Amino acid sequence: MPLCGFNEKMLEGLTAFNEGLVEHGLIHRAEKNGETLDQAVKREISDMTRMLLELDKIEDSSKRVLTEGIVKYAMGFYLVMRSKGIENIPKEYGEIIQTVGEYFNSMDSKYYEELEGKSDDMSQLAKYLNEVGV
Repeated sequence: MPLCGFNEKMLEGLTAFNEGLVEHGLIHRAEKNGETLDQAVKREISDMTRMLLELDKIEDSSKRVLTEGIVKYAMGFYLVMRSKGIENIPKEYGEIIQTVGEYFNSMDSKYYEELEGKSDDMSQLAKYLNEVGV
């Protein structure tokens, strides 16, 4: 990713994390709570939204930033899952996870191969990411 680079180990970690979000955070918890997957996604997003509103109560700035980052990442991932169709999650989530990894990989490649050092690098990267599918 811009500012740190992106490698296979990072991709494997994100893949495992995303699998856990689906398998435990959605499928397992939906079964445990007697919910549909759609209800589980809505509950998770609601919970995370409420958490974001409380982050200012975390006094240690590094912990606050870490917490905000992981919560926002999980929310974004669940929003992608929802946009792909909740009914497809049990059978197609591996493909969706792969697409998310490809998105981050393309972001990294674009930055380090074409944009790094340019005065408007992040602006150009943001414009590029608007055109990359997830």
